[in-house]
Amino acid sequence: MKINNCMEYVPSMRGKHSDKTNAVKVEHDLKRYLDSFAINKAAKIPPLNLMRGINPNNNDVFDTFVKIDDVTRKIDFTKSAEAWNDCLLEEIEEFNVARKEYELDSTKQNYDHMEEEMGDIFYTAASIAKNSEINPKEAFKATNRKFFNRINLMERICASADKRTPSTLKECEDYQKRALWNAAKRKLYDAQAKQYQILSEEA
Repeated sequence: MKINNCMEYVPSMRGKHSDKTNAVKVEHDLKRYLDSFAINKAAKIPPLNLMRGINPNNNDVFDTFVKIDDVTRKIDFTKSAEAWNDCLLEEIEEFNVARKEYELDSTKQNYDHMEEEMGDIFYTAASIAKNSEINPKEAFKATNRKFFNRINLMERICASADKRTPSTLKECEDYQKRALWNAAKRKLYDAQAKQYQILSEEA
């Protein structure tokens, strides 16, 4: 297999002539088969076996991702870690193109395209997480906690007795917000490093 596009796998054209002929035949058969479907964004092809029991519209998107990813691994249809990294960069570029298209022409079609490309970024990032034995849901939770704590600390600094900044974040200038963000980030990082040090000493 070689990657022609991040989210598209195509058969390799290298090797024997028969391999190329077979690949063309498969593509021809697939096209004839898919022509019988009215494919659109909301379409759902009834699962035959592998995807049975998986709901792509489940609100727990990471749970659905894990189930689909498990299927791709079961059939040995995965990428290497390096390929997923390249894929993420490519998907970000494709999203930026789609976003510019939507900014120039705010049609539903362009919005749907932009939304789809963002979904590809999420899927690729989650795949990189799984390749690194990281639970994507727990990773996202950790980042949510991090942003929650930083913004909360920024707000508390503003509300403190020190009036070198306005009393609310909303009133702060951009440079003040950046300074508060960096201060909160450094403070929380130091606290986390101290916690790890204590745990290491206790071990």
